[in-house]
Amino acid sequence: MRILLVAALLLLSSVGPFGLPEEIAPAAAGEPLPGSLETRWWEWTAMDRDRNRMHDALDLALLEEQFVINGRIEVLVDFDHMPTAADEELLAQGAGFEATWRFHLIPIIAGSVAVERLDELIVLPGVVFLTHDSPVKLLLDGSIPEHHVDQVWDLGFDGNGITVAIIDTGIDPDHLSLNDMDDDAECTAATIQGVPNPPCQKKIVAFYDALDGSDDDGSGETTPYDDHGHGSHCAGISAGTGEGSQEIYNALYRGVAPGAQLVGVKVLSGSGSGSFEEVMRGMEWTIDNQEKYNIRTASMSLGGAWVAELTQEQEERVTHVANMMVAAGIALAIAAGNSLFYGTIGTPGAARDVITVGATDDDRELAPYSSKGPTHEGYIKPNLVAIGSAVMSVENSHTASGEATYIAYSGTSMATPMVAGMVALINEANPDLSPLMVRAILESTAEFRWFSHPVRPNNDYGWGFVEADAAMAKAEQIDPSINLSLDPNTPEVTHREIYEEETENGTRTTEVNITRWFARQDGALHFMKGGPGNATAIEWRNVLIYDSWHTLSVNNGVFNIPLANSGLQPGNHTLWVRLAGPEGVSAPIGITIHLAEPLPDGELDDGLLLLLLAGGLLMVTLSGAGVFLWRRSATS
Repeated sequence: MRILLVAALLLLSSVGPFGLPEEIAPAAAGEPLPGSLETRWWEWTAMDRDRNRMHDALDLALLEEQFVINGRIEVLVDFDHMPTAADEELLAQGAGFEATWRFHLIPIIAGSVAVERLDELIVLPGVVFLTHDSPVKLLLDGSIPEHHVDQVWDLGFDGNGITVAIIDTGIDPDHLSLNDMDDDAECTAATIQGVPNPPCQKKIVAFYDALDGSDDDGSGETTPYDDHGHGSHCAGISAGTGEGSQEIYNALYRGVAPGAQLVGVKVLSGSGSGSFEEVMRGMEWTIDNQEKYNIRTASMSLGGAWVAELTQEQEERVTHVANMMVAAGIALAIAAGNSLFYGTIGTPGAARDVITVGATDDDRELAPYSSKGPTHEGYIKPNLVAIGSAVMSVENSHTASGEATYIAYSGTSMATPMVAGMVALINEANPDLSPLMVRAILESTAEFRWFSHPVRPNNDYGWGFVEADAAMAKAEQIDPSINLSLDPNTPEVTHREIYEEETENGTRTTEVNITRWFARQDGALHFMKGGPGNATAIEWRNVLIYDSWHTLSVNNGVFNIPLANSGLQPGNHTLWVRLAGPEGVSAPIGITIHLAEPLPDGELDDGLLLLLLAGGLLMVTLSGAGVFLWRRSATS
């Protein structure tokens, strides 16, 4: 009996990691936006089921009279072009709109409008969609050795040269774990901030306050502070030095990347609340300053409140900007949330390209409060899990008894900065990695944990429990000049290579994009060899951590690999695929194999994985009943 396995390529990791997607390429003010805005997303988005060009959450807020203050409600106004000051005036004159902020990376003006004038607002020229400026809220040692972070420190990596952005309630500059880089007892905020040639190197290199810019000198930056404590706790987990904990706690409360510097982005108030506008302002500032401060990763432990907590579409405005951050080169870790149930990871954690982080207890078992996927659009979330229960870190020095006190908090909020810190370690080891490469490395090296499904990434643990040492080892192997990416619109996988060629005028460096893989309706997966580049082999393995990489050399020949039946149920089973070259390997991408019909347990199918290279075409025909592959030429 022969059972057909149909191969399909799914967007499991994301679109290609290089360059900004068309929909977020910057446009001059007043100009039509390029790319996918021509698809008129506001006409088909699931956020507007009654097609009145207003987010359904705004309709509900009006129906229940939620968030209406003195007859006005705060909204985000989307345009079909990048808005200008003239558009602000148009909103004011045409609908009595009071603007509070005009974004420059996304075509939105934020502000408030009288409820009775919403109908006037939506019909103004250029206005295409209205979203409620919803509130957001916080998503509230042994974790270092459990994640094998100490083993990475032993290799000499501590995040040096990398900056982590903490998008939260702020950062306490006076706590001894956050005030400087070298734990000099003489260092205080006063000796570091605003003093030329300070005696010690500061930990917090910049601070932006999206709530109160009164102390802004025109640079967009103000003096660091934290009037809540949540942001400081997260900052300590990512990059705290642990000073003050040595004598009593033997420095167990050092952050994951103690050598990294911090940027504070305050988007939440002293009560732990904020709005879409404020969060998006902070995210936009982070993108603008990414190169200035070498911000390679960011931690955002917050989520929508009220009905916004359950909105998951990629067009959701905060979610959209989150994807923009990743495209700009920032690996963004976002908390999954603490809502316990399936399908409860909302904006912005539902963003396609971010690293959505769930929480475990210190025994690696899923914490009972950790939110689960999938999203409405079918994305597996979370991507990864890390310890989030009873994590010791910085206590705000202005509310605690001293400048070196530590406290334990629990939540996906604590797991998220832990992953951001690991990203900093990886970027130090291999600074050429893109955010999506880093995520693929973390996913492919995580300890697989199954709960709802034993043989593929699931909506409880995602790809598994992060292990820093395994991720670091993989990061050092990655050659960024060899890259695979999935096109979300076509069943093609693009192989991007950078190669050098000697000419009469010297060495010429060329970057090429070659379509190498694609899916066919006949159930075959093809590999095209043609074109320049340095990839010499294909490697693949089951997504499960305990399956090894199988090497398939790119040369003429036929390879037969039996597929062993494992009693698998029908459904999707995921394989990792990567390219190998003389200098290293590409980051892996996911390929999903759909099992149409199971075989009885214990029965071995006679199907083979046939690999045939003839005339430059490598055709992979999948037939059999399982995806637990017999090991052959395992590399690592």
